[in-house]
Amino acid sequence: MPLVFLPDVETLFLWGPEPLPRSLSSLTGLGTGASAVLVTPGGPRECVGRGLPLAATVERLAVVSISDIEGLPGSLATWTLASKLALDLLARERVVPTLVRASAHLEARWAAALSASEDSSRLVALARSMPAAAHAVPVLTGRAPSVWAPEALLRAFVDATVDSFVRAARGGPTLPARAASRRPASWDERWRAALTGPRRDFAPEGFAERFVADELERWSEPALGARDRLRACFRLELPTADREPFTLSFHLQAPDDPSLLVSATDVWKTRGHRLEKLGRAFRAPQESLLEALARAARLFAPIGLVLESPRPHALLLEPDAAWTFLSEGARVLADAGFGVILPGELTSSGRRRLRLRMRVGASTKAAGVVEGSAGLGLDALLRVDWDAVLGDTPLSAQELALLAERKAPLVRFRGEWVAVDPHELDAIQRHLAEGPGRMVAREAVRVALLGETRHGSLPVTVTATGALEERLGRLRSGGATAQVAPLSLRATLRPYQSRGLHWLDTLASLGLGACLADDMGLGKTVQILAFLLRRLERSPRESRPTLLVAPTSVVGNWEREVARFAPSLRLTPHYGAERARTVGDMPQGPGSLVLTTYGLLRRDAELLARVDWATVVLDEAQNIKNAASATARAARALRSSERFALTGTPVENRLAELWSILEFANPGLLGPLETFRRELALPIERHGNPEAAQRLRRIVGPFVLRRLKSDPAIISDLPAKNEMKVVCTLTREQASLYKAVVDEELRRIEESDGIERRGRVLALLLFTKQIANHPAQYLGESGPLPGRSGKLARVTEMLEEALSAGDKALVFTQFREMGDKLVAHLSEHLGHEVVFLHGGTSQRARDELVRRFQDEPHGPRVFVLSVKAGGTGLNLTAASHVFHYDRWWNPAVEDQATDRAYRIGQRRAVQVHKLVCAGTVEEKIDVLLERKRQLAERVVGTGEHWVTELDTAALRELFSLSSGAVADEGEAEGEPARRRKPRGVARGKGGVS
Repeated sequence: MPLVFLPDVETLFLWGPEPLPRSLSSLTGLGTGASAVLVTPGGPRECVGRGLPLAATVERLAVVSISDIEGLPGSLATWTLASKLALDLLARERVVPTLVRASAHLEARWAAALSASEDSSRLVALARSMPAAAHAVPVLTGRAPSVWAPEALLRAFVDATVDSFVRAARGGPTLPARAASRRPASWDERWRAALTGPRRDFAPEGFAERFVADELERWSEPALGARDRLRACFRLELPTADREPFTLSFHLQAPDDPSLLVSATDVWKTRGHRLEKLGRAFRAPQESLLEALARAARLFAPIGLVLESPRPHALLLEPDAAWTFLSEGARVLADAGFGVILPGELTSSGRRRLRLRMRVGASTKAAGVVEGSAGLGLDALLRVDWDAVLGDTPLSAQELALLAERKAPLVRFRGEWVAVDPHELDAIQRHLAEGPGRMVAREAVRVALLGETRHGSLPVTVTATGALEERLGRLRSGGATAQVAPLSLRATLRPYQSRGLHWLDTLASLGLGACLADDMGLGKTVQILAFLLRRLERSPRESRPTLLVAPTSVVGNWEREVARFAPSLRLTPHYGAERARTVGDMPQGPGSLVLTTYGLLRRDAELLARVDWATVVLDEAQNIKNAASATARAARALRSSERFALTGTPVENRLAELWSILEFANPGLLGPLETFRRELALPIERHGNPEAAQRLRRIVGPFVLRRLKSDPAIISDLPAKNEMKVVCTLTREQASLYKAVVDEELRRIEESDGIERRGRVLALLLFTKQIANHPAQYLGESGPLPGRSGKLARVTEMLEEALSAGDKALVFTQFREMGDKLVAHLSEHLGHEVVFLHGGTSQRARDELVRRFQDEPHGPRVFVLSVKAGGTGLNLTAASHVFHYDRWWNPAVEDQATDRAYRIGQRRAVQVHKLVCAGTVEEKIDVLLERKRQLAERVVGTGEHWVTELDTAALRELFSLSSGAVADEGEAEGEPARRRKPRGVARGKGGVS
């Protein structure tokens, strides 16, 4: 569905038959029907679509995450990025008022100030990547049809957005009411009124005002960033010898390419009115330089001293004047659109700039600080000492006093020029006079990992010292060193698992928690058991128990793994009627391990929070990704010296999920959630801010260990995993039932709105998936089953082939009643035992099913599982085939289910078969996911509710049958297909198990 900007009406225009992607569902229903003439490959034609209001659409586009943009069609991605650019300029107040000519009249407008090189470069880069569909707007001329140039259309869009938002902003300038006897309003008052009021028109009055527009254009041009002209650039150069002045040299610079720099000396050598440089041609370079110097002199007065020279090329500055330029003039000139180049060593982050340094963690014997403590508890208080530094070199009190006595911001010191901001110098001296301070360890760890912080408005470098320095060094290198497995561990650790053990042990020794985020199947279970055994070896008298929380579906697996790998641990289940009811009932003594579920963590939250745990481990820790949930609150309330989270998906949809997991493991490390969202999550998710991403990596890197089984350096002996689509055709009964249900439900959807409409759309999705599985599932029948479903026939054939080769198979479905039908049908037709694990299976029965499938040579060969009940935690490596009978439409969930077989212990190649019915909604959604597989978790990670936001036309396109959907008569097994009537609005009995 292409999106274009129509500059004449300042509207975004959406057209085409394709449905909107999930990430842009908020545009559904926005705007009204409209038509526009666009340039298509076949020439200009009138296209029917939707006109979207500019401001409301930009607001919705700007909040789309960067990862979602990567999966959007080209034109949608272009205008989404352009919306982010426009609002970013507004947020930084990069706007300028001007007058523009519109047809035969003048209009007062706000425009974007694109003078800064990074802003101009962003717009140019976006224009270069713009696909034809995004700027297929015809230029209204009498010549042959042509389209708007990408950069010109982007500039028009950004300016229109800026003007729209500035006019609508509250607190803008207002004009006082003019008394009747007052003199006529001057041109600047009328211009201001046209900038802030609903009407943009500006009519010149009198002869003098005819030149106002030209003057304003020249005034605003530097800030607007014209591409066809070079702008003036000022470079401050350090003296090469003592007693020499600083040099402010003049240059011309391309706003869109700061590396294209022409010195004033070369400008004056130019002959004619064109300057060519690096394949670019620019007009009137000498006039441009003189005009720019005259404007710059109004902002930085010393430049006016050179204007009397016919060919000025530089200005010599004494140190005080050079500091004025460095601290004030450079910023003012840059804001006005001029280029500025400063010596990096004298800027606020330069090595020759006087800075305040915080040394945190120095050895001390004061109570509550690091010295003498066994770990790095985040609630401890650490000592803070202050230094004045130049680069990494501390200054003595005498040297700092000497700099202060000179009362000069730029001075020669130790043979080099250094910058001493007078205001910062005063603040630094006050901090040094106050003496040492204290800082909570969690904040100290955070700022030490970042290497910087701010104290009020003063930038501060941070250095870890003493015990903190030593322990942060261990923290950073903990995952790089292997550790020999405990003698009591009945398993051989792989090299990466030995490193994981050392990492866990290192963080525990520091009193810190962690998130072990290894890919599913890499053995997080054995690593945590090895850690618990190592802890038992080192502290054989530790009487406090360990708490292990896991989903209900995997507690049996934990019981088996503990008995298999760590039998010396004393496992006590905390579930069922016999579980402990008081703190005194909890097991005590070395090696005590209490196993419970997330459900009981919530239910028994008060009891569990009163126990003094030695270690708390959360398996499948994505269960606490919602920080506001009762589960997450109960987990954070647990008292423990060590907290570990195990999950293969630390971030599924939003960075707030990572915050919730690390807030459990290391409370306060990432600060308050709102601050985290504002300073890190939103800049990364919405704008792809690389600096924010780097800051987050520096903080969380030591606390999250993530290894992927796709990395050959991690594991080289895991067999291949082959994924394939199995496209099935419908029987005639399925096709006729499918079409009738779609027609009937779409009619009802058109007649409904709001919550009712969303419910009907979800019901339609459920009905069509049931029909694709088997008509009997939708109709609520027990049978007959053969001959009525192309999908059932195909999975039966493939299972026959797999079993004949001696293989075992897993079959996943999200429907309990379809699982029952699969068991009945497959048992009869395959001649082998087929078992079923679903949400209603008891824990004891679940464990027995897994044991028989895994261990019994003559046990069940086919294991049917509901995705929710059997999709995580189980070890089912006896299977070498995995069938996804119906699709969950969340690849992360499907991958978790697949990894029940594809994990450590698997010695054969795993064949993954994903069944979809041709021409149906199943195949169409599958195509959507394939186009953006790497982003699928974000696109549909919240389930199937995105479908409810599609308009009726898009729904009809999504659900309608395509050609090739129906099998020929007799193609499916068994008896001939029968025609059935849909049950109207009656639902099938199927729910998700």
